Amino acid sequence: MSDLVNLSFRENYWDSPELKEEFMRFLVQIFGIDLSLWGKMGFWDTRYRPFSYFDDNTLVSNVCVYTLDMTITGNPSRVAQISAVGTLPEYRRRGLSHKLTQVALDWARVNHDFFFLFADEGAYQFYKDCGFRFTDEYKARISAPAVVARPGAVKLDMQRTDHIAQVYRLASNREPVSNVLGVSNDKLFMFWCLDSLRDHIHYISALDVLVLYKREGGLVTIFDIVGRTMPIFADIYPYTCHPDDKTVEFLFMVDKLDLERVGHVRVEGNGTHLFGRFPLEGAQFIFPFTSHA
Repeated sequence: MSDLVNLSFRENYWDSPELKEEFMRFLVQIFGIDLSLWGKMGFWDTRYRPFSYFDDNTLVSNVCVYTLDMTITGNPSRVAQISAVGTLPEYRRRGLSHKLTQVALDWARVNHDFFFLFADEGAYQFYKDCGFRFTDEYKARISAPAVVARPGAVKLDMQRTDHIAQVYRLASNREPVSNVLGVSNDKLFMFWCLDSLRDHIHYISALDVLVLYKREGGLVTIFDIVGRTMPIFADIYPYTCHPDDKTVEFLFMVDKLDLERVGHVRVEGNGTHLFGRFPLEGAQFIFPFTSHA
């Protein structure tokens, strides 16, 4: 292993195919995340900015800043999400992640309103040392209403190019899912649609909206609703309902859905942290699931 003083710092290097490929290899090795399909399909987002240490051409430590366009309490906001923080095992305990995090924060604080991130519990102390503070998130839940089912919801196949185009058409022209806390990054949304949400995408042609949801044991989890205009829940649910549904939960703020008798449940496992002034701190809020980088 080379002397650490010889490590080279590089940032914003997506114009280098070799360094970009090394970054993707690093993500697979450290996090088990594969971005190759996302890039191959043309959705790579240059607002996803890396700050990295290299030993020759090997990426050994990394921090990314993802710039997100958000709507917060009705106002447009430019927000920085810290992600992909990691170091190869043989280079750990040398302060590399801490140094890169400070460099990333210094770069981003110039033109971002605040920062947030999601972390495993083992990293809480690290982020506290970097100036972040832990906060709780809360997801809305309602009892599943009794409605008459309507046909017309089609499950999309993300191996079909026409279905991918349909999803991106709506994602790139979407109304924010919430005026309280919404996000509009279409390419980040496409990552989720090509990855872990690919089996949960439904298109309702009568409303021209996508509803991303899963059903398990009477619980319906809605990850996102995407359209040029946002219908209320009473218009959406008949297309997605099932007789066994008991509870519906929402992984985004529900101010546009015109719901009644809404309860809230604390989200487990997100490890949400904030840095800077966040207007909703102290309230029952949740960052939209598809805003996670």
